[in-house]
Parts: sequence; C-alpha cells; structure tokens
Amino acid sequence: MREDGRVVTMRTFSAWQRYAWVAGIVFVIAFLAETVISVGVGVNQNDSAAKIANALYSHRETLLTIAYLSVVYAAMFLIYLSRLYDLLRGDTDRRRFLGAVVLTGGALFVALHAVSDIGITGLLGAKLASFASLHDPGVAYTLYLMTFGLDSVGDVFGSLFAVAAGMLVIESGVLPRWLGWVSILAGILFFLQGFGLGGVIASFGLVLDLIGFVLFLIFVLVSSVILLRRQNALPGTADGTR
Repeated sequence: MREDGRVVTMRTFSAWQRYAWVAGIVFVIAFLAETVISVGVGVNQNDSAAKIANALYSHRETLLTIAYLSVVYAAMFLIYLSRLYDLLRGDTDRRRFLGAVVLTGGALFVALHAVSDIGITGLLGAKLASFASLHDPGVAYTLYLMTFGLDSVGDVFGSLFAVAAGMLVIESGVLPRWLGWVSILAGILFFLQGFGLGGVIASFGLVLDLIGFVLFLIFVLVSSVILLRRQNALPGTADGTR
C-alpha cells in the first residue's frame, strides 16, 4: 500500500529528530574523549612557562587529536541544541523567553569552547608549540592559560543555558523533573566557577567547573537517550512502522 505525502513527511521529520538525539550522545562521547586525552599532556595552569612550553611541544600530536575531537563535539552539540530548543520552547511569554536563553546561552557556550579547543589548541599543535619551545615559552604559556579563560567564559554563558533548560524541563514535564534539577545545579556551578576563572584566579574555579561539567554531561546524555528511545517507540518510526 502506497504511503501518502503526509506520512512520508512525518517519517522523514521523525528521522531527523532521532539524528538530533544521537548527536547529543556523540557530543558527550567526543567531549569525554577529548578531556581524557587532555590529561595526558601532563601540565596545569600553575606550572612554569618553560614546563608548559616543553610539554606542549612534546605532545603536539595529542593537541591535534584534541582539536579534531573538538570539531566533532562542537558540531554535534549545536545539532542537539537546536532540537532541544524546539522541544522546550512553548507558547507563553515565559517559555519563549527561557527558550531564547537556552538557545543563546548554549550557542555561546559551545562557540567559546570551540575557539579554545579547536582554534588555540589546534594552532599550538600545528605550529606554535614548536616555535614556543625553541624561541619563546611565553607564547605557549599565554595561549595555554587563554584556553582556561575562554572555557570559563563559555561556561558562564553555559550557566544560562543549563538553568533555563532545567526550569523548562521541570515546567513542561517532557523529561524527568530530577533531570531538570541536575541541569539547574550544573548551571549554578558554571556561574560560580567564573569568579575563579576556571582555576586561573583561584583553584575553586576549576573544582566547581569539573563538577558542573559532570552534571551537564549527565543532563545531555540522559536527555538524549530518553528522547531517542521515546522517538523510536512512536508509531511510524524505526520500532513501529505502520
């Protein structure tokens, strides 16, 4: 029996929705992989300029791998964000406002992280780590600390995304209420870490940032899995085609 155009359109739209939730899962995987690999560089923001420059030079391939994974997570998060925005926004003025905060905060969050992890880290791995190690360690030192600064500023904007998304989840009921509270707590920690600039000004900033990121990744992963399973269970989708 032939399908009419409306059914075909609905199935195509449903497929794109599934891709958005898969993108959320891929984002979490790529971000975690990038974070784990970053630990292998073996330096932190409190090390000397010479130590940082030499370590970055020795791990040039690692820096490039971090940049490559960051390309993936940046693109995947924007796909996830666009669909989450469509899901959470509503018809009331309050929900439209919070939806706009989710979209704007999320976009700025990932943009600043991408500048740090793709742009600066990629430049260090491709060219500048070699120059800094041989000629001017201050270059590598400055750029390395700048990645912390940009990430911290990005997380301040991410706090707006996380709090607004959590409020909309609790209000709309499209996801479990506990997940909304997880997002709100992540947003509070993201905001507070800004006063320590992610560890550059004070060490508490890095601690709060790490805890906030764990909660943030839980929100993205669990929401993506729930919504993907829910989408697959709808009639006319992969698990129930009519």
